[in-house]
Amino acid sequence: MITNKTLLFVVFAFLLVYCRTQIKVDEKDKIFHAGPVNSGFGVIYFGLYKGNKYQFCDGDFMDPGCYTGNYDLSGDTIIMHDLRKHHGIQTNKFLIRRYSSMDSSYWQGKYPDHKDEWQNMRQRDLANGATGDIVPLNSNGNIVFDKDNYFLIRFDQIKNNQ
Repeated sequence: MITNKTLLFVVFAFLLVYCRTQIKVDEKDKIFHAGPVNSGFGVIYFGLYKGNKYQFCDGDFMDPGCYTGNYDLSGDTIIMHDLRKHHGIQTNKFLIRRYSSMDSSYWQGKYPDHKDEWQNMRQRDLANGATGDIVPLNSNGNIVFDKDNYFLIRFDQIKNNQ
């Protein structure tokens, strides 16, 4: 038989553990935001925050389906710990490709059908408000790039906060 005292202790212990493991993020601490290439009713995006916290959202406008975790940043490689598998995103490792540091070979590889028009394709990406791409890395550290499984950098203050 469970007494009121025992029940109260179990509830208190649950709340204590739950509150400690729940990672909180605050928008004023956001240092990076990557959004979807194609938007629609389902939106996948993530933000990085001070204190090596991330928020990943995979939902829709009614329920963004966000959850939080911790990340590590090594150079331009992001590793999101405890990232759930999502359609089209089968890894927790991503590479930051800032447009300002990419040469013509990057654009020619990104748009193989437009190799001779790489400057136009670069300008188009910049005109869309993006400052770079976030591409997934497989378990061998190789880029897994196709037209549907990468993100666009929309806000980037990582270097200012390291």
